[in-house]
Amino acid sequence: MGLSDGQGGIGRRLHAYMVARARGGAAMVGLESSPIHSSSIKGVRPHLFDDALVPGLTALAADVHAAGSRLSVILWHAGHNMTHLGAGPAWAPSAVPSAQFAELPKAMSLEDIEDLVAAYAAATRRCRAAGLDAVEIQTSSDYLLGSFLNPLFNRRTDDFGGSLENRMRLIVRVAEVVRAEAGADMAVGVRTSIAHNVPGDTDGYGEVESLVAMQVLVDRGLVDYVSLITGSHFALADLMPTMTAEPAHLRNAAARFREALGVPIVVAGSVRTPDEAVAIIEDGCADVVAMARSWIADPDWLLKIQNGDVGSITPCVSCNQACTFAQRGIGSATCIVNPRAGREFERPRPKTVTPDKTLTVVGGGPAGLEAARRAADRGFRVTLYESGPQLGGEMRRAGEAPHRAPLLRAIDWWTETLDRLNVRVLCNTRIHANNLPQAEKTIWAVGADSAQSAVWRRRPHLVDGIPGAEALPHGRAVLSGTVAVAGRVLIIDEENGWPTLSLAETLAADRAVETVTVATPTSHPALPELLFSVEADEVMRRFTGAGIAVQSGAIVKAVDRNQVVLTSGGVLGPFDAIVLSTGTLPRPVPVGALAVGDCVAPRGFWGATDDAMRLVDSL
Repeated sequence: MGLSDGQGGIGRRLHAYMVARARGGAAMVGLESSPIHSSSIKGVRPHLFDDALVPGLTALAADVHAAGSRLSVILWHAGHNMTHLGAGPAWAPSAVPSAQFAELPKAMSLEDIEDLVAAYAAATRRCRAAGLDAVEIQTSSDYLLGSFLNPLFNRRTDDFGGSLENRMRLIVRVAEVVRAEAGADMAVGVRTSIAHNVPGDTDGYGEVESLVAMQVLVDRGLVDYVSLITGSHFALADLMPTMTAEPAHLRNAAARFREALGVPIVVAGSVRTPDEAVAIIEDGCADVVAMARSWIADPDWLLKIQNGDVGSITPCVSCNQACTFAQRGIGSATCIVNPRAGREFERPRPKTVTPDKTLTVVGGGPAGLEAARRAADRGFRVTLYESGPQLGGEMRRAGEAPHRAPLLRAIDWWTETLDRLNVRVLCNTRIHANNLPQAEKTIWAVGADSAQSAVWRRRPHLVDGIPGAEALPHGRAVLSGTVAVAGRVLIIDEENGWPTLSLAETLAADRAVETVTVATPTSHPALPELLFSVEADEVMRRFTGAGIAVQSGAIVKAVDRNQVVLTSGGVLGPFDAIVLSTGTLPRPVPVGALAVGDCVAPRGFWGATDDAMRLVDSL
């Protein structure tokens, strides 16, 4: 989450975030994976290797307990999944680089191993002194202990490499000291990957070895429970499932671990709805359901279920966008549907207003929907005007494309919430800037118009866009059904985001379209966003399966009738249709209106909802 104080302490932001979810009904709330050794500083995480953490951790535990929940933390070392910058060389069992960084890590010496074991013991003592209820030993993915388990990453020839027994040796030693320091009042768990799923590795660390490894810890009485995820940094879409993942996709594997190990099993992975969570427990697949992104989206997830208010749960759409801000280095993690997530301390709920205050929202995309919802929740009498027949704006266009349907859950939730809050919604109603409805406040959320603004990223001298492309249709018009194309279609990709992805897959599914080609300046369409949403490889596999051709590194110099000329001198074509995916420009804002979303500056869904929150909170 990246919410700690920046000095390795808990801080007020992380404290508020955790307590909010404890109050929301979670049986136990868990801190993010936190480094137990100074060689594993990565991002803004609590430093379990520093005594200075203990007072803040103690205060957090007390408030979590007062909220009726329990507090746990994952004892973590990043291993080779970090850079040397700022923390010295990365540690690993062997000199094998990670999928994230091209750096060769330091192969740990025996002295390093002893230092590491002592660090786990000291971290556990600090957690016990602070009053935590559980600690989890992180052996999942290809973090340090997980790398020791996998022979691809552990190529040692000493007592800590080779056979599974040897590769388990460090994990056993760590579990022994953690168990000893935890005492009788603190539970000890182990978080592990069912499989690492390294591409091209057919005989590597998988469920069979993972189960044997966990059996060793259970048989020795070193752990009270086993927490399951899957994947590694070589298979990020398994580690952080995308919106195409099957719901509760680890339930069957969890059932096999539960039957074999005979200890409580915790399972995570694409659990989004109460029905999915209940089925896991009732079917005997696991004893505990762990959820991260769903609770980022709604801190009151379980409380709403207990109150019979399931329909009001803010849905996680598995977009892996704002919740990856910390990994991107942008800032602390949050949520596109709940932009207050992670900002509970800085942005507490604002006061309600007197019931006679009126507010108009013009535009029914994410910015307008969130503005209307928050304003009505504060007590404003709200009317929302949408020029089209349906709510949702750009998000609906994205969600109606193949493989993006979970986005529509957010639109349905906003729509139902506005109805519950008695917001008057008028679709097919266009409001003109010179004739605003009478209201004390008017929020303008009309979005942006298609343009060639993204061309200016690489060629700002093309003020009027790509020569010859002036009359070409834009992808958003095709996605909305305003424009139809057929035959051999070329997409000129300049904006590198969801519009290109959704357009290509929508056209590929259209029987009137024979072939789809994407000319993109990058190696993949929709970069860098797909790297952060961990979809890049998945999308390219889908493109290949759908017959979508990608011309990488292709920058269009000019359009010449039914073909395009590249800056490299090459020519693509002929095509029956050429479609632009080249960005947008904000629509004008009338005097006196308060603007939010893309009509301020096109920034994507989180920019829209964050604008709405900030504006409505200030009213």
